[in-house]
Amino acid sequence: MERHSPRDIFSTLVTTVITCVLLWCSLNMGAGAHYVCVENCVWEPISINSTTLSVTCNLTTLQGKPNPINYSLIMPGYNVRLSIRCTDASVQISHTNSLLEGSFKHLRNLQSLSIENCHLDRLPLKTFQGLEGLKNLTVKTLNTERSHLSLSVSPKTLLPLRQLISLDFSENNIEWLPNKFLCGLNHLRFVNLTGNKFADVSNMGLSSVTSCSLMVTRLDVGFNQLKALPERGFASLTRLEELRLDHNQLARAEPTALRGLAQLLHLDMAHNVLVALPAALFRPTPRLLELYLRNNSLSALSPALLSELKELSILDLAYNQLSSMSWLGNPDGSSNLTRLRELDLSHNRLISLKSGVFHALESLQILQLQNNLIEHVANGTFQGLSMLQSLVLSNNRLQHIGFRMMFGLGLSLTALHLDGNYVESIYDDAFQDMSMLQELSLAGNRLIVVPQAVSVLNMLNSLNLSDNNIQDITNAPYQGLTRLFALDFVGNNIRSIRKGAFNNLPSVRILYLARNNIQAIEKGAFDNLPNLYFLRLDSNIIHDVSSLFTSLHDLIMLNISVNRIRWFDYAMVPAGLQWLDIHNNQIEALGNYYGLEHVLKLRTIDASFNRLTFLNSSSLPNSIENVFLTHNHLQRIQPFTFLEKPNLARVDLTHNQLQVLSMSTLCLSASPSRQPFPEFKIANNPYLCDCRMEWLQGLQNFSTQIITSMHSAYPRLYPRIDDLSSVMCKLGFSKRTRILPLVKAKSAEFLCEIKSHCFSVCDCCEFEACDCRMVCPDNCSCFHDQSWQTNIVDCGGRNQGVIPKELPIEVSELYIDGNQIPTLYPHLFVNMGSLKVLFLNNSNIVSIKNQSFASLRQLRVLHLEDNQISVFSGHEFNGLTKLVELYLSNNRLHYIDNSTFAELQSLEVLRLDRNRLIDMSLWSLHCNPRLTEIYLAANPWSCNCYFTEELAQFIVSHKNTACDLFQMTCVYNATRTLPLWEPNMIDCHRLPNVTIPQFQPQFQIRRIEDFLSVAFIIGGVVLFALFIIAIVLTPSRRRISVCLFSRYGVRMFHRASAEGDKLFDAFVSYSKKDEAFVTQVLAPELECGRPPYRLCLHYRDLSHTGTYLQEAIREAVDSSRGTIVVLSEHFLKNGSCRHEFKSAHLEVLNNSHHKLVVIFLGRVSYRELDPDIRAWLKHSTFLHWGEKDFWNKLRYAMPDVRHRNKAIRSDLNLVAAYI
Repeated sequence: MERHSPRDIFSTLVTTVITCVLLWCSLNMGAGAHYVCVENCVWEPISINSTTLSVTCNLTTLQGKPNPINYSLIMPGYNVRLSIRCTDASVQISHTNSLLEGSFKHLRNLQSLSIENCHLDRLPLKTFQGLEGLKNLTVKTLNTERSHLSLSVSPKTLLPLRQLISLDFSENNIEWLPNKFLCGLNHLRFVNLTGNKFADVSNMGLSSVTSCSLMVTRLDVGFNQLKALPERGFASLTRLEELRLDHNQLARAEPTALRGLAQLLHLDMAHNVLVALPAALFRPTPRLLELYLRNNSLSALSPALLSELKELSILDLAYNQLSSMSWLGNPDGSSNLTRLRELDLSHNRLISLKSGVFHALESLQILQLQNNLIEHVANGTFQGLSMLQSLVLSNNRLQHIGFRMMFGLGLSLTALHLDGNYVESIYDDAFQDMSMLQELSLAGNRLIVVPQAVSVLNMLNSLNLSDNNIQDITNAPYQGLTRLFALDFVGNNIRSIRKGAFNNLPSVRILYLARNNIQAIEKGAFDNLPNLYFLRLDSNIIHDVSSLFTSLHDLIMLNISVNRIRWFDYAMVPAGLQWLDIHNNQIEALGNYYGLEHVLKLRTIDASFNRLTFLNSSSLPNSIENVFLTHNHLQRIQPFTFLEKPNLARVDLTHNQLQVLSMSTLCLSASPSRQPFPEFKIANNPYLCDCRMEWLQGLQNFSTQIITSMHSAYPRLYPRIDDLSSVMCKLGFSKRTRILPLVKAKSAEFLCEIKSHCFSVCDCCEFEACDCRMVCPDNCSCFHDQSWQTNIVDCGGRNQGVIPKELPIEVSELYIDGNQIPTLYPHLFVNMGSLKVLFLNNSNIVSIKNQSFASLRQLRVLHLEDNQISVFSGHEFNGLTKLVELYLSNNRLHYIDNSTFAELQSLEVLRLDRNRLIDMSLWSLHCNPRLTEIYLAANPWSCNCYFTEELAQFIVSHKNTACDLFQMTCVYNATRTLPLWEPNMIDCHRLPNVTIPQFQPQFQIRRIEDFLSVAFIIGGVVLFALFIIAIVLTPSRRRISVCLFSRYGVRMFHRASAEGDKLFDAFVSYSKKDEAFVTQVLAPELECGRPPYRLCLHYRDLSHTGTYLQEAIREAVDSSRGTIVVLSEHFLKNGSCRHEFKSAHLEVLNNSHHKLVVIFLGRVSYRELDPDIRAWLKHSTFLHWGEKDFWNKLRYAMPDVRHRNKAIRSDLNLVAAYI
């Protein structure tokens, strides 16, 4: 059978997709019909009413037919944008793939081609033949995720692409490209080589030795492994305008590295390891506009470095080690950077700023100096920066802002950041010349008062004084700043706010007063802020907020959380408020004294971590959308609380004290079908699983909830419970007290307690003797489920002497356990036709009269254990034809009449253990055909043959019915207790004729396990034999054999070699060009491994005389017990050597006992093998280098290692030869 390599399969698949897509689409477009595309492909027109298509094909696996498609059938009359993407990244292949030459040659009008995430290792010479009109090419194999793959490109692969504009070869692990691979592409403008493994600029095919002229304007080689910039490394790119070298490993740059880049405008060398830069580096690039050098290790720069960059607009030197600014200008104080607009020196090691250092930067607009070590700024430092708009000095070590420190900044400055310093004082006139300042940040300093200097900033919009130590804001200097929009005092030490603290601030919309020590706020303190939108008073010590916000009609957001507020009413907040946070206070109720739920516009309220105990419809405004009430003390939510809340979206009721959520509690207003269901969270409450909670189970599968069936006309009246699976509840009936997930509770376990109940169809409820009226007896508890099918009466544990009268006739479970009822009289349970479970255990019962249970026709379970019953006369259980379980354990039973259980036709479980039974007519239990469990242990059974034989017959006929057989014992001679596992019945029949009562049998104490062990042994042998047969017959027996050999050294299905003891275990034949693989990989693994093999490598162990090549090979093969042939392209291409090899091997390899192992190295086409080698392959073991479990398979194919006692032959006359 002909073999096809994965490369052929992948290439055929690509051509198949292209052919099918374009053939169908072209034919249908020509016919004016709809476009039709093949499976796994989608198409869309490039534009409306356009015949130009964009086709995307997502391939999951590399599968396809081996025969190529006839491309002449394709109609290339339409421009097509084609994208091929391999989506299954988990496909593991041992051999790489490449495209066949001419795969796209008929698509002459193709303008854009993208091949992504496909396993490619090379692009052959004619890959893109015929694509003369292609403008955009992307080949992105994502080989970076598979580091062993590296894409290689032939020198003339791109030559047909004369119209190519954009080339993207990113993320391919490319290490080298030919020098002239871009030659002839006169329209090429953009080249992307990011995410590869270029270590040297000369390896990118762009070096100065390239004789052709390249028209590329943008080159991106970021995220590579470049170590240095050599001389004239980009000299061939004379039109280059943008060069990105970021995220490499650049540590050095030659002075002429940028020679030839006179047109360069944008240079990015950020995120490298540069320590220094040559002074002449940027001289060849006088037109440079943007220079990025951030995140390097630059500690000093030459003053001449930037002297020629007169057009420079952006300079980024952030995240370096600069400690001086001397490089910024010329020695005479002048600078050529007169057009610089943005300068970033943040995250360096600057200690001080000298006067006039920025003097010549007259066009500077943004200066960033944050995160340095600046302790001192000289007067006049910023003089001359008349165009500066933003100055950032955050996170330095400034302590004082002096009189002339900011002098010269002029009227253009709009933002000044001084936060994160050690500022303790600011001179009153420090900001005198900055009248146009709009944003001032003094946060994170050591101010104790609001500085007087801010009073002159009439255009100020934002003032940040957070995280200082300000204690009083009465008559603060910011009053009168009529344009102030945001005022931030978060994290100070303000204790009180008096009326008038915010006078003359008509424009303030945002006021932050959080994280202070505010205890009191004077009434009317915020009246002068009528336009306030957002107010934060959280994390203070406020007790009362009444009458503080009523005048803030525009207030939208209010945060008064984490305080000590005890009383709250919606009348305290403006009607237009939309967001209210009052969490973590001491509020006990959401008051609504004036009934404002229809007036309020509130959309979100967070009242979690308070002391709320109840909730009703007026507790939440009708406009509410999000409600957070977690961690409160909620015990009761009134019915229809969430009704008439049409916008409700989310409610959190977790971590409260709720015990019941009835249907009416969570009933919602009907919502439109397009609106999502409201989401409720209700877990972590001490729920009681009573009859009012069962309805929640119907919400588990929301699509088929019981609510829909109950209210089919209003299917959207209830929310979606997001955490229903986490809701735990306690069963209501005390006899079954346990906590379990609500969704796992049975319907009959949802019980409610009642005192009396009259069914709707009952007409005699006013009479005490009414049969259809349920009344719970005195000193009893009664429960029912939602459907009234389960009705439980619990009168147990009362120590009563009689069974209560007037028991409800509808009772289904009756508990009378734990009382003192010595006798059960006839017809005691009359008119209880619905009773199914009866507990009379532990009630001191001594006797049961006939017909005591006669009326309980539906009884299923009867508990009589732990009583004083000694005798059953035979009629105690008459009428219990449906009884399934009967519990008689731990009584005093010593006699049971044969007819006692005769009427129990449905009996399945019978417990007679822990009684005083000596013998029993077990044959009588044949009247109970459904019996599956019987317990007989802990009785003083007799050891006589009569009983033991009957027991044995019972065990045989009922098999596993006796659940405690191994615990059963009998009493022998009234002194010894013997196990009743399996008596020796033969002994009973061999004794002389004596009366049965006088005879006691002898026992052989034998466990059933003794017989089972023999059965297990026999079964194990049979299974092992079947396993061996299955391995012999299975197609994967070789894989199993290899696995056994690698783990345990056991060879299965392996013919023992008849070869005698020879000098070598194997002779290795190979091409000289594969010498490195054999000597460095193959030979060390076999000669030094376990077990070690003795190899003869014909270039190492043969002598060097070429005339005796065939004889030498023949003798080497004859002296070896096997032969390994490394079959590669090099081996096959050398025809003369291959002939010598065949002639020398032919005689020996025809020996059927000689092992031949062929290792395929690299890509070897089966069709290229001559007939002789193909014939050998049929009778040999052949492996592919790199396949799974290669070494174990090779050792399995090798002959066994033998101990050699003979001396190594020294007369072996060998000659050297290289194939």
